[in-house]
Amino acid sequence: MKLLKFLKSKTFLINLLISLIISVLLIVGVVKSLHSITNQDQKIVVPDLTALNLDEVKIVLEDLSLDYAVLESGSYNPEIPKEAVLEQEPQVGAIVKEKRKIYVTINPDGYAQAPIPPFYGKTKKEIVQLIINSGFNVGMYEEVDDIGTVIRGLKFKGQDLEAGDMLPKMSTIDVVIGNGQLR
Repeated sequence: MKLLKFLKSKTFLINLLISLIISVLLIVGVVKSLHSITNQDQKIVVPDLTALNLDEVKIVLEDLSLDYAVLESGSYNPEIPKEAVLEQEPQVGAIVKEKRKIYVTINPDGYAQAPIPPFYGKTKKEIVQLIINSGFNVGMYEEVDDIGTVIRGLKFKGQDLEAGDMLPKMSTIDVVIGNGQLR
């Protein structure tokens, strides 16, 4: 009985109304402040940074209040200048907020080095596939007098190569092959 009487009392109803008003005002205030603090209205479109060097990237991103970080050097692309941006994340046209980091991958200053595979005694078909799979290009064929028609050597710019020698990928390698004749 006393509980029912208290719940119907003027004091309880006034306190309940005040607590509801304070709760609503508090929720509205938190939502509005979070909206402001987290920059919900701010939208910056990520620019295309491809082929820009790091100095140019810094200028472009500072103007937009964005930051950048270099992830790594990617695979060499001869169509893009050395030490320029190959890829970026987030992608071009993405919507971000200020102070967001744009992660860039940089074009190295040349092709990576790769070892010359073991080649002596291979057939012409085998060596072509081996050279291509190792990241090189096949150049000219030079025939030498030899009883077998197998590979007798590889050359790069006229210099003899040994298995394990390091060359930049995409280098053109000339093949020395026996002609099957002894003179």
